[in-house]
Amino acid sequence: MKAKTNILKRLERCLADDPDHPHHAVFKALVRALCLKEKFDLATLYELPYEDFELAISIMESWRLDRYTKTKGRLRELVDLPNDE
Repeated sequence: MKAKTNILKRLERCLADDPDHPHHAVFKALVRALCLKEKFDLATLYELPYEDFELAISIMESWRLDRYTKTKGRLRELVDLPNDE
């Protein structure tokens, strides 16, 4: 759980530090696609700096494991989606 929480905290910090940064739109689109089961263009991940790319991969890994629904709810909140799961 600690690793998953750290990933979420890193994402929250990243989005809070500069919410209008163009790279952060990729994170928002990724989380939105995961939450809503929408398509996502993985090629957009290659536009990210390596540290952000690693964070995006970690987000997908955590989502795949899906052990803690509380984390899923917090991710949904980050991109202004209702927490209905």
